[in-house]
Amino acid sequence: MIASPYSFFQSLSREIGQMQTDYRNLVALEQDEMQTAIRGLRQEYVPVLTDGAFANQLAIVRGHGKEGFMTVVLDADARALAFYSRFAIPVLSPDYKTNVVEFWSFVQTVGEKIRECGKTPILTVGDAEWLLDSMVEFGLQKLRQVYVFNQDYSLQQQLMDKYLQYQEAIKVEVDMPHTWEVDDQLLNTEEALPFPLLIKERRGKSLFAATGKQAFEVHSPGELKETVVNFARGVSLIAQQKISDDGRENMVSIGAYRDRKRQTTVMFSSRRLRGTREYGSTALAVSEPCPEGLEMARKFLDHIDYYGSCELEFIYDSKQKKLLLLELNPRLYKTQSLATHCGINFNYLALLNAMGKQLPGENSQIYGPRWWLAWGDVANGMRKMQNGEMSFRDFMEPLSFDFVNGVDELDDPLPGFVNLFNGKF
Repeated sequence: MIASPYSFFQSLSREIGQMQTDYRNLVALEQDEMQTAIRGLRQEYVPVLTDGAFANQLAIVRGHGKEGFMTVVLDADARALAFYSRFAIPVLSPDYKTNVVEFWSFVQTVGEKIRECGKTPILTVGDAEWLLDSMVEFGLQKLRQVYVFNQDYSLQQQLMDKYLQYQEAIKVEVDMPHTWEVDDQLLNTEEALPFPLLIKERRGKSLFAATGKQAFEVHSPGELKETVVNFARGVSLIAQQKISDDGRENMVSIGAYRDRKRQTTVMFSSRRLRGTREYGSTALAVSEPCPEGLEMARKFLDHIDYYGSCELEFIYDSKQKKLLLLELNPRLYKTQSLATHCGINFNYLALLNAMGKQLPGENSQIYGPRWWLAWGDVANGMRKMQNGEMSFRDFMEPLSFDFVNGVDELDDPLPGFVNLFNGKF
């Protein structure tokens, strides 16, 4: 390729040339091919990611890669985004949603193959809501014989129960919206419930998989019963008082890694500016201080003696003038790459822990940069502008030149192209 006299085009030329070198033979590997790739690595510890579907998992692989670690990525779909990262060793696996025992047996075998290469595998679970139950059922001790753990997966599995989280928050006096189990007693109560309520699955993602919704908003006892009958028969649910800041959710996210043995917790705070989907999907976020959220998060994590990576979601209640904990997600989250961009690489912290090394004692967060899921945000913004719900100025105002993209990155560009071609925004 002919070099350009202009620095931008020279840089682009080098990037395209590097892409041709890195990706021209990119195919998912068989186990013997995986071993060949692993033997050539200059790293003693090899993270193994259980799935590589979207921005969460891609951010994990890139978080490792920014510190010089390649990651073995397991997925049943050859189009898994993380497969196309230059920091990934892609390996096709059984489908963990349909062949759970076969999948975990495969994971164990992968770890054994890595051990045969003289390396130490570290297990990293991506899609916790789908995987933790089957992982515990398969046997954590079996996997511990092969893998290094830097998470308490048993506790994380228990904490998938959002009602349990509410009960633990009450014990330690961390404020949450009022929450109830959805059972016959609640459905037939004569108590005046504080509508509107959000109806959510108590644990897991089966309701989301079936309906595409994270929560259902109900405004009366009749709507509550109708929602349970129509959408959630046989699914364990909770009802949570909806908190709204005059109709605008003011959502704060606290990412954290806690080392139980050393009683060290590293945290990162950000605020959601826009979402692509109601209840739970961020399109634009900003790195921002939130001392109250950090204090509450630390208090809650210390109380439950958490070990590993997680995200705590908070919402500001304008009526009570205080921050409330919505839930803890026992995994790293979609906007974690913003934390990496701002100086706190949670994935590397987890690797340091697995390697027996000390974590940094204090946060060194950079405030101001944004996280942007560009294609989804642009598509959603255009719909809102067409409907008169948003002006072009409103859309542009919170954007910044200092941002990290949730999928598209110049130093790892192919996943962004694959995501665009797949039509996944």
